[in-house]
Amino acid sequence: MLIGDHQPVEHHTKNGKAYDLCAIVGDEDTEMLCPIRYVFDSLPFQINWLKSQPLSSSLFWEDKQGSCRRGESLNSILLNTCAASLPLHTGLYTFRQNKYWRASEQATEELLVLFAEDERCRGILLLNNKSMASLAEEQLRSSVMDTYSRFSTYMFAEAEDKRAQLLAQCVVLIFMFDDLWENASKEIIEVTGKFFVDRLHNTMPCTAEDSPLEQRIDAIRGGLLGGDEEQGNGGAEILETLINFCHRPEPVSVCNQFASIREYLDYRWTDVGNSFTFACAKFSIRSHADQHHPALRPLLRHIGDHISIVNDIASYDKEKRNFESGKASSVINLVDVIMQQERLEAEPAKAMA
Repeated sequence: MLIGDHQPVEHHTKNGKAYDLCAIVGDEDTEMLCPIRYVFDSLPFQINWLKSQPLSSSLFWEDKQGSCRRGESLNSILLNTCAASLPLHTGLYTFRQNKYWRASEQATEELLVLFAEDERCRGILLLNNKSMASLAEEQLRSSVMDTYSRFSTYMFAEAEDKRAQLLAQCVVLIFMFDDLWENASKEIIEVTGKFFVDRLHNTMPCTAEDSPLEQRIDAIRGGLLGGDEEQGNGGAEILETLINFCHRPEPVSVCNQFASIREYLDYRWTDVGNSFTFACAKFSIRSHADQHHPALRPLLRHIGDHISIVNDIASYDKEKRNFESGKASSVINLVDVIMQQERLEAEPAKAMA
């Protein structure tokens, strides 16, 4: 793995295989590489039916003036994951990273600090007697690039600097509300959700008494809509999907209430925030694409299911530990659904997923 200023440190998997992260980028991109401090193999066994389908890195990229250029992207660098011997359970081997991760990291930290210092958030108590502000404080105890910020750095690799910072902060908003949604009473969720929704809707007038957090949420909203005025309509969709996410039904409590794997994945579609993710992807590339168009619906359904499945496989062991230690009241995970329906142990269930 890499630590500090990209100093290489050898890291071994369980079977003794070493990762060579010095080879993950070319020399010309080393200064733009986001440090990798941790590598986790969610499936420590080989999936034999996966076939490598490398995509060409000589793609066409459109610059701000609308000119297409072949090869180098203005906003991202190519990650050579195969050369680095990273554990990848996919048929696609072309990955990219946003160049502006430092600015996104700073924007993420600033927003989390505003949550941690906000008086309203300090008064919002969760079922575990912690406050919403404490959720932000916990995230600030470690590098945000190891949690929230890395998500947008890889998922929305083609965003230019300003859009990358807005997307990083939108990821904080959805994760903060998701943590609240999973750990607060129905009454607290309704009151706090209304606070978020009113600011995102812009139905709450700005006043001199607005807190720094409220001012920042207003600025994020303005930045998203301002981006749409330049090109695309993803900013408005991000706001819409954030609001819908705040209004989604209460979380399920047990996995055995699902009659089929398909029924679980349909539930997970909303729970994992797929519509939000697609809206963010649109905003990152200034797109007008209609994600609800019938021609796109099958493709986006497959992509959304893939996001849900990979997320559940990677997080199952942690979710199980949290349940067994009393930190979580249940395990809501595809691996658990498969274990119950197919009567399998965890590792075969992961392979089936």
